[in-house]
This record gives sequence, structure tokens and C-alpha cells, in this order.
Amino acid sequence: MNTVHDLRRIDLNLLVVLDALLEERHISRAATRLAMTQPAVSHALNRLRDLIGDPLLVRVGNEMRLTAKAAALLRPLADALTHVRNVVMSEPFSPENCQRTFRLGMSDYGSAVVLPGLLQRLRAEAPGVNLVVTQSSRLEMLRQVTESELDGAIGVFPMMPEELESDTLFQERFVLVTDRRNLTEQNGLSLSHYLEAPHIHVSVQAMHHSHVDKALAALGAQRRIAVLVPHFTVAADLLVGTDLLLTIAARAINMEKISPDLVVLEPPFAIPGFDFVSIWRAGADRNLELTWLRSSIRAIGL
Repeated sequence: MNTVHDLRRIDLNLLVVLDALLEERHISRAATRLAMTQPAVSHALNRLRDLIGDPLLVRVGNEMRLTAKAAALLRPLADALTHVRNVVMSEPFSPENCQRTFRLGMSDYGSAVVLPGLLQRLRAEAPGVNLVVTQSSRLEMLRQVTESELDGAIGVFPMMPEELESDTLFQERFVLVTDRRNLTEQNGLSLSHYLEAPHIHVSVQAMHHSHVDKALAALGAQRRIAVLVPHFTVAADLLVGTDLLLTIAARAINMEKISPDLVVLEPPFAIPGFDFVSIWRAGADRNLELTWLRSSIRAIGL
């Protein structure tokens, strides 16, 4: 096979269009990103489909989704374009010249903890960078990162596929929050009171055995979860004027904004903490843009 001849038959500009389409999953957004017309991008997509022999993007309901072939192309295509840029550009990668949309998965807890510092850094160092944040279950985020639908995710991932790597951002602990009027002991709440009281539990995956419930199970005890909500950032506000208790990650509580009617205590039993991590597909260090984003998250100093 004559590789040079084969490459000469291919318009390599199509790869730039393909990169935008796979990241944006939307023709008009890709057109805006590339400063092209929508018909031109649609024409390029048709040429790419003929060239690769795959639909690449298919409509499902109201959204465009990647085919399995397109998802498999995400990482090698990004790496290839990065290598090409390094070959033809006289200047090394610089954040201020970066024009890219990054996709990160995280819960509202992760957003509250990570995004303020990350956005300040991105806006100051890389104003051309766009950021899309999505929220899913842990298993779904693992799948999305593994299949390159997300550039990375931030959260708690005790079990990870071998295809992924992680950076520990910090170690988190648990605190107990309740209305001050629920205090019956001078120094807080006893374990017996804790077990008798109704609880608010936060989970985006419906009922499951949390760190708290596993610690209680080790004591042969169980609490009653009276309210289940999917959002960390509103859970404390729901406690005011109720007999409910909330056992939650400490950084989910904004001590500057918490209601004066609430009190934050140490739980009446030991709850092991957890590592809060950022995860990435293995080999991301070969992509300078992803390496920079990863280091930016690490540099926030959480």
C-alpha cells in the first residue's frame, strides 16, 4: 500500500471538522467553533461518513449521539491533531491560545467545591476554552470517561476500570448538621439519639449503602432515612425547623452561608473519610491540552 498516495487523497482539514463534530455533537455548534457555515459542516460530515464508512453521528430523540466507531476515534483523533500542531507550530502549547471545549462530569457537590477555583483559573489563563459540566451516577461517569464521551470526571470512585487513571485532590470527612433545637446533650447528640432520629440522605443513585450506613452496619446499627434528595447543596437548608439530621461531607457545608438555626457537629461514631479524585482515561498525558487541564484542576489547591 502506498501510504503517501493514500494520504494525498484525503483532505486533512476534514479531521479538524471531525474533531469539532465529535466534541460538540451538534452541527451548528461545530460550525460556530470552526467559523464555518452549517451547510459546509454538513457537507464535510457527509464526506467523512464516506471516507470512514460509518454514520459517526446519529440522531436519537432530540440529540445527536456518537456511534461506537466515532467514540473509538475520539482519543486517537485528539492525540493525532495535538501531534500535528506540535510539528507545524513553532510555539509550544499555550493556554491563552487554546480553543477547545472540555467536558467534565461531577455532582453538585463537586461543582460547588471545584468549579469556583477552576473557572477563575480558566478565565484568567485560557479565555478561549469552553467548559461543559454534566452530572450522572458514578457508574455512568466511569463509562463516559472510559468511552471518551467525557474528558474527565471529578468525584468519589472507589472502584475504577484499568483504562482510567486518577489524581487525589483531597481527603474528605463527614460532619453532622441539624437544627439547634434538636440538641438534647450539652456536647452534641448521642449515638442512641442519632439512631432514633429521622435522617436526610443525599444520593444521585437512589438508595444505596453509603459510607455512613456502612459505618453503622459495622456497629450492628441502622438509621431511618426519612428524606432522600439528589442535591448536596440544598440538603442543609431543608433541616431548618425540622427534627431531621444530615450526615454529609464537610465541604458540602458553606459555613459562611449556613443558617444560624443550624449547628455543625462531629458524628457520634467514627465514619471513615474518602478520597475525592479527578479521573482521566489512561494515556491522556500524550494530549497536551488534557494534561494542562488536569494540572489546572490539581493546582487549585483544594
